[in-house]
Amino acid sequence: MSLESITSGAVPNPAVTSMAPRPTAETEPVQSVQAQRVLPTEKASVANASQQELDRSFEQIQVMMDLRNRSVEFLTDEASGAMVVKVVDANSGDVIRQMPAEELLSFMRNLTRMVGTFIDQST
Repeated sequence: MSLESITSGAVPNPAVTSMAPRPTAETEPVQSVQAQRVLPTEKASVANASQQELDRSFEQIQVMMDLRNRSVEFLTDEASGAMVVKVVDANSGDVIRQMPAEELLSFMRNLTRMVGTFIDQST
């Protein structure tokens, strides 16, 4: 079966039958676009702004926690080196929420110990 026998008697589709490129009325020159490099601001000013923002955020967190009779503790786990945030009931001292969870901290401590043992044995 040929293509002529399929399309005979039907209206030809110019998109299918014509493979020649279509002429354009005008061709516009392609403009080259150059990316602008964004220079970082001075590190000292960024560090000061970041520290000020952190201080403000800590104050806001403390106000919100005081309203709910809670306190927030920011700690560093010595064994794993992970930052730990605890939300504690101010009256009883019970830990309400800890991030990361104690199970994850335990896993991180064990992993650190295992990697240390592996390196000691391999050297």
